[in-house]
Amino acid sequence: MHRGAKARVLVVDDEPQLRDLLADALSGPDIEIAVASTGEQALELAADQDVDLVVADLYLGDCTGLEVIDRLRDADDDLPAVVITGNANTQNLTEASRRRPVELMAKPLDVDRLLSTIRLELARRADSQKRSERMRRLCHDANRRRKDVQERLDTTCADLTFAYRNLSSQMALQKIVLGYQNELLSAKTDDDVFRSLFRLFVRRSGPVYGAALVCDSSAQLNIIGRFGVPYPDPVDFCKALSDPLVESILATPQVILFDAGRSCEMFDASVHRYLPGLSILLMPLIPAPGELIGMVVLYRKGEQPFTEHDVAVAEMIATPTAVAVRRND
Repeated sequence: MHRGAKARVLVVDDEPQLRDLLADALSGPDIEIAVASTGEQALELAADQDVDLVVADLYLGDCTGLEVIDRLRDADDDLPAVVITGNANTQNLTEASRRRPVELMAKPLDVDRLLSTIRLELARRADSQKRSERMRRLCHDANRRRKDVQERLDTTCADLTFAYRNLSSQMALQKIVLGYQNELLSAKTDDDVFRSLFRLFVRRSGPVYGAALVCDSSAQLNIIGRFGVPYPDPVDFCKALSDPLVESILATPQVILFDAGRSCEMFDASVHRYLPGLSILLMPLIPAPGELIGMVVLYRKGEQPFTEHDVAVAEMIATPTAVAVRRND
């Protein structure tokens, strides 16, 4: 039903007296009657306001009641209809029955029977609409719950995938560190230690340059080794690059990653032209808390820069490297 609790019934008949009779007899507190004398007028009324049921005479002045029913059902395929006729021959009844009417009634009309038929059909239609609405709500709720479950499942799968990748990455990192520590066990000199460290980064991600610095008896950091692919840089360049970094490692004794090209002011002017694109990984050598015995400066010249994964590797190997250097003293 439309318009709240009041149903709208459209009566289409070209007999004025019958229209007036039906409008008076069928109207009530729960039924609103609209009347039309022609098919065209009926369609105009239905276009302005929804119709819950139509009572149509079989023959109208401009068309048949069956044509009106067909047109109205273009908008509402389930619109119930009562067909009335003054000529109840077999052909008319057969043609009318094809429209699936609620009732076929012959004139003169039994108005009480018509009203009862209309009320029963409106009640059935209202119940059907309620069931349909309830079914729509149930389907909507079911779809919403399904989407919620799917979203939770997608989130869980994404979390599991992330956790798996993170765990796999950690296991791969542990494998790298264990392999490196095994190499350190056989390292007899500092050169052996730093060659192992250098090879680790070369194997992981390609060409790397660097310098290893260790404290002397006066607690001064001095370069004791240089490395690079295909060959190390000159001592003067390594010194110009390493000396300004000592203050950084003393102030923050931890693995540091930074872009030298963005910090040109901290380096000597003689190396400024080499700094754009230079990625530096600075690793302190601390064998025990509060004991800095050296540092390693790794850098790349415009190749693939160091990543956070490289930082993670450096953080895990810094202490074993420092311990190996201390062992060789």
